[in-house]
Amino acid sequence: MTAPAERRGDIRIPDRVLTRIARRAAEEVDGVVEVRRRGTAPWQDAARATVEGDLAVVSLNVAVTYPTPIRTLTERLRRHVADRVHELTGLTVDHVDIDVTALVPEQRAPQEREVEERS
Repeated sequence: MTAPAERRGDIRIPDRVLTRIARRAAEEVDGVVEVRRRGTAPWQDAARATVEGDLAVVSLNVAVTYPTPIRTLTERLRRHVADRVHELTGLTVDHVDIDVTALVPEQRAPQEREVEERS
């Protein structure tokens, strides 16, 4: 027989583990090229997450494809990161701060290049 949840003990998720989960979740979203640092300073993390009790706060610096509607992408990104963090940790994400640090031109599809080369 399994003991009730309140008697099984505490689970602690370090900030660095939560940060890694949030970063990987962000990279699962179409349109996010990568989660990366802004600039070269070592204190400027690409992602940061903190835990206070059962609440998590996430900050992400992301490069996104261009052209992409940024507002739509960031709303989808916030929702996905919050859902994945909750799914994998049980924590509720209070908010996700997103800085779009770069726009990366979308690569043209191979078929488009073939048509242009034949023309």
